[in-house]
Amino acid sequence: MKRSKVEWVFICLFVPSVIGFYAIYKYPEFLLGSGVDTRLLGKNLSFWYAALYTAVVCSIAGKVILKNKNSYSFKANITQPLSSYQRKKFTSIFLVQLVGFFLIPYVISPIMAGKSFWQDELIYSSKAAHVYLYPGFKSWGMAIYLFVVIPVFVWFFGKRYCSWICSCGNLAETVGVTVWGKKWVKEGTPRGDAANKNHKIQLAVMAFAIFFGVLLLVDSMKVVAMPGLLQKIQAIQDFFVDFMFGSVIGVAAYPFWGTRIWCRYGCPLAKFMELSGRVSKSKFQVAANEKCTGIGLCTQACPMGIDVASFAHVNKKPTLGSFGLQNTVCIGCGGCIDVCPTKALSFKK
Repeated sequence: MKRSKVEWVFICLFVPSVIGFYAIYKYPEFLLGSGVDTRLLGKNLSFWYAALYTAVVCSIAGKVILKNKNSYSFKANITQPLSSYQRKKFTSIFLVQLVGFFLIPYVISPIMAGKSFWQDELIYSSKAAHVYLYPGFKSWGMAIYLFVVIPVFVWFFGKRYCSWICSCGNLAETVGVTVWGKKWVKEGTPRGDAANKNHKIQLAVMAFAIFFGVLLLVDSMKVVAMPGLLQKIQAIQDFFVDFMFGSVIGVAAYPFWGTRIWCRYGCPLAKFMELSGRVSKSKFQVAANEKCTGIGLCTQACPMGIDVASFAHVNKKPTLGSFGLQNTVCIGCGGCIDVCPTKALSFKK
């Protein structure tokens, strides 16, 4: 991948900054000393992490909306306007991130609980930086949301949760349409049979999440007390899955492997949605028409490494093929549709 000096300077600052930030966020006492006060202006690290994360996501999403240009085009001088689908998607990303993942848990909820805004909030203090399945085994509300609402959503809309709603996906989606982000997706995203075989890693992460969730459920029901075992498994989850995979590889490796490494190989919820879509035969599909000329930009724009062109054009002829969760890991971002100059792809209605 050819990079400018400015991009290399950014990468040299970005990678250690991400690793250091997440390390302090996850393990402040280990790195800064036991009993150290990590609050800043009365707010703990969770607040400042969410504030910085939301600022990055919303600034890019807002810019995309206001600029009103095709966010997936590889051309330097973009003349095509932002599609209606992308406008709705980036508006969703902006509002969900700002309101759902920041204002409600970190501002509104503490105030409604009678706390001053500048008090250290206790309403939401999770150190988990990414999305998991095991919370569904800890409460009825999360169980209904993860194991009922999400599969129904997937049946109608596919894995659009990953590209329209998910906090992890919000960062990947917005960074992926920046100038450098598009290049990272195009040239860094793992593609081909070998890359697809590695999807088994995500299945293993999902199995681990379910195993951990079942142990949490058994422990909460007082069937078997296992505080020592749960503590060790939680430590494995926090370090290897959340920190090393989700943060170091999933975010710091954006410039090298594209923006969807975590979503594609790590996130257990994403794998659960994929399997739910296959079992339920989700209605979600991306379909090709007779306009395909085999340019291949659709494949280059896909952050999930899907060979989109193979469903639309074979042996120099359009095939009118389609794909969904039955045969791919598509997240419904719409990048392949918007990047195509001949309008050969669309969501099947």
